[in-house]
Amino acid sequence: MRGTLAALAAVAAKEERRLFIVGGFVRDALMGIQSRDVDMVVNDEAEQFAKHVSWRLRGGYELLNSKLQFSRVTVCADDGLPLTLDFSLQRGRHIADDLCFRDFTVNAMAISLEDYLKGDGWEDYVSDPCGGKADLAAGLLRLTSEECLRDDPVRLLRSARFLHKVGLRLDGETAEMIRRNAPLIRQSAKMKLAIEFFQLLSAPQAADGIRVLHYDLNVLSSFFPPLGTMACVSEGGEDLLTHGLRTCDCLDEFLSTTSCFPGRLVEQLHSHLKTEVTDRRRRLAYLRLACLIHDIGKLDASAACTAHLFSHEQAGEAYVGSLARLLKLSEGESALLTALVCAHSRVLYIEEGPAGLAGKLRFFRQFGDYVPELILLGIANLSAQGRCSDERVAILISILDEYFSGAGQELPAPIISAREVMEFFNLPPSRAVGGLLEQSYAAQLSGTVKTHGQALALISTLIDRWER
Repeated sequence: MRGTLAALAAVAAKEERRLFIVGGFVRDALMGIQSRDVDMVVNDEAEQFAKHVSWRLRGGYELLNSKLQFSRVTVCADDGLPLTLDFSLQRGRHIADDLCFRDFTVNAMAISLEDYLKGDGWEDYVSDPCGGKADLAAGLLRLTSEECLRDDPVRLLRSARFLHKVGLRLDGETAEMIRRNAPLIRQSAKMKLAIEFFQLLSAPQAADGIRVLHYDLNVLSSFFPPLGTMACVSEGGEDLLTHGLRTCDCLDEFLSTTSCFPGRLVEQLHSHLKTEVTDRRRRLAYLRLACLIHDIGKLDASAACTAHLFSHEQAGEAYVGSLARLLKLSEGESALLTALVCAHSRVLYIEEGPAGLAGKLRFFRQFGDYVPELILLGIANLSAQGRCSDERVAILISILDEYFSGAGQELPAPIISAREVMEFFNLPPSRAVGGLLEQSYAAQLSGTVKTHGQALALISTLIDRWER
């Protein structure tokens, strides 16, 4: 990697630019950690310089913010590994001016590229106008100023992520500043808000970060009010937010324990969860979010009071839609999150053996590549309730194994949907409707039912039998 940085320094020298490495790379290097993401400040024409760098280093180029001349160059470094170089224009006349605009003192340090490449003793050349070195040594996360929150309110979310990422404790005055300015989160640019929120969800101990945002900093309610309301609605002696956080913890604990998985399944499952839904956002982050909010529909009073089994899942769709709009999620992101929240208990009602075969195949056909997440969410939810036996885990893992073995491939679409059945027969959403659909699908797979009318006739017969 140093060879690539040296090549970058040569480009800067030729074009008479002054480059400073800033932020997280310097912080991590002082902690003995080598980062593959290097933030660079350029003293002049940063956007044009980044384009030249991408051409000379044969890397990819992306303009992220034209106002700040913020660009990203991705290259394959001299050590054969990917390296991300972010370039932005220096704010102020001197690098110290730029650093004072940054969020936390441990991120407000810089070193010129030339000084860093000198090797041993580079630490002595670090520019540190806000006292980041001392705070890092003391294990303290401290804001550079209260004004930095007004300058970029998304930093209100960032605080929770850095506490766990860097292993620091929050400065008391900083905590008070964040609580005081929590309502500013509503003024954040939606795209930046989404980036920061999903970075938190992608980090280890994501649930702990959410706890800090709510219980310590009072940011969660300002970020998305229904999340705060979840902490005020209890069921079975536990509020909905606590249950969601516990479900998230159970998911991570389960994924870290692979002894109950067949060897091949571990690799398949983790590969699936690492898949990106959109740029730099992996499926695991959406699954953690679904763990957090899977019962959010219970905030709806009508859903909480009704006897219908799946009503709160349906009610959850509106809340997912609101969150998706807040974060400007794509159609694909929204569809994944909606499916997980609105069908989070679906897998728990698949029966074993031949009797449950049609239900299992309909589940595979209906949810496609959402199946692994739904199974894991079911396990985590049961675990959080203390109802997940070894036998139940074994059943769900066997379903997961069947899915990855291709059992759900090339299945025909069901002739009739749940919505059609409920509307035609005036039935409420319930497990009974699912049972009707499973019997209809079993008949379809056997060739007994071939048309929509035949499916309705079969279901009508089944309902008549119940009523007798």
